[in-house]
Amino acid sequence: MKILFICEYNACRSQMAEGIARTLFPESFEIQSAGVHRGSLNELTVEVTREINIDISSHYSKQLAAVSDNHFDLVIVLAEPAWEAASILKGRKKILWALEDPVAIPGEKEWLKEKIRRVREAIKKNLEKLREEQF
Repeated sequence: MKILFICEYNACRSQMAEGIARTLFPESFEIQSAGVHRGSLNELTVEVTREINIDISSHYSKQLAAVSDNHFDLVIVLAEPAWEAASILKGRKKILWALEDPVAIPGEKEWLKEKIRRVREAIKKNLEKLREEQF
């Protein structure tokens, strides 16, 4: 089973989703993430994900074009603006989880971390539900 998570910059939401999914799904699953545009991994995202004992510090931002030749069984789009870009991917099923970009608006560190935590928990809840329903 191959799963791809897409957001706009592969800096926060899709990186967390990839890390969380790797802990929830069997090791035989191939799980990747990418962005419509190449960004850079957000350090606060690394910190917030580490709070739930998941280390994504070795992740790096990938652009969608780098994975577009792959066939995915499931594509999960985490940002509505990325939905159209996902149409270039070959895959059986595409799902939209339109989640707020918690780092799109600059702010104080603790405020941003709290926004990232809320998105992290939404991703985790969605993935747990997906695991129960599909796998």
